[in-house]
Amino acid sequence: MPGFRFARQIARDFNRPDYFNMLRTMSSTEFDHWYSVHRDKPLHQETLLWQLAHIAAGSYGGKPSDYFPEHRRPKTVKQQIAIWQSMG
Repeated sequence: MPGFRFARQIARDFNRPDYFNMLRTMSSTEFDHWYSVHRDKPLHQETLLWQLAHIAAGSYGGKPSDYFPEHRRPKTVKQQIAIWQSMG
């Protein structure tokens, strides 16, 4: 079960300075759901990348999407096996 550190982290991601009140309005099931979502894809990290991309676009020109890193899809098991077989 995640603790107060995680609660403060999602409160920051949602611009909620009152994380105790946020926790009072949230069920434990909802809190666990946010924990699993955040574990898979942290919200703050993506927001920070977009902010940096906007700064870079404003400084060096272009669109913010030009500076946003591409996310690669994970390879399937078959693709991983093929890669390992091609190495041998």
